Amino acid sequence: MNLTDLVTGGVGSKAISTIANLLHIEESKAKWLVAAAVPLMIAALNYNSKKGEDQEAGINKALDQHNGGILDQLGGLLGQAPSDDDNKIVNHMFGSNTEMVKNNLSAKTGISSDKIGSALAVLAPIVMGYLGKQKQAQSNGGGMGDLLGGILSGGSESSAGGGLLGSILGSVLGGGSPDAQQNSPNMGNIGDLAGEFFNKEKKSDQKGSVLDSLVGMFTK
Repeated sequence: MNLTDLVTGGVGSKAISTIANLLHIEESKAKWLVAAAVPLMIAALNYNSKKGEDQEAGINKALDQHNGGILDQLGGLLGQAPSDDDNKIVNHMFGSNTEMVKNNLSAKTGISSDKIGSALAVLAPIVMGYLGKQKQAQSNGGGMGDLLGGILSGGSESSAGGGLLGSILGSVLGGGSPDAQQNSPNMGNIGDLAGEFFNKEKKSDQKGSVLDSLVGMFTK
């Protein structure tokens, strides 16, 4: 499985249907939401893992508890409301920026922030299961930065879609062209880019542009 499958492929399609049915929203809006939220979740985890050893260890431990089994049970999740534990995962991912993420997704989709919160809670354990499965398959023995950064920057075990994420985010946030991104270590660092996105000083239209670019990348 790769990042594209998680967003719009087999796993992503099931997640989209689950969210559309659970929240009683159009499937097109659910697809937009998944395409925007999943990369942001992984980027946020990558950014958090770079804050210090304790944060990285915490994420590492959390991924050990998610072995990917949930990916084989998505059909059984249809119609089930997210649990408190699912909401806690979202809060751990986004921290103090959780409401900002909900509000920006709500503004772009016209879906209430409460429903956005429920959608994020459905996606969170799926994303963790995907990352946990990738961690188990990791062959180089690297840390969280290698795992998460590799997925987002298009490592050999990642999808082509994932490889575009760093350059697109960098371009939207002021880093220039995609070619320039690939040659710039700073702009290639998705942790730094995620930090820019979650910067409270960034205007809502800048954040909205990031979301539009992510969605366009996965739903062409």
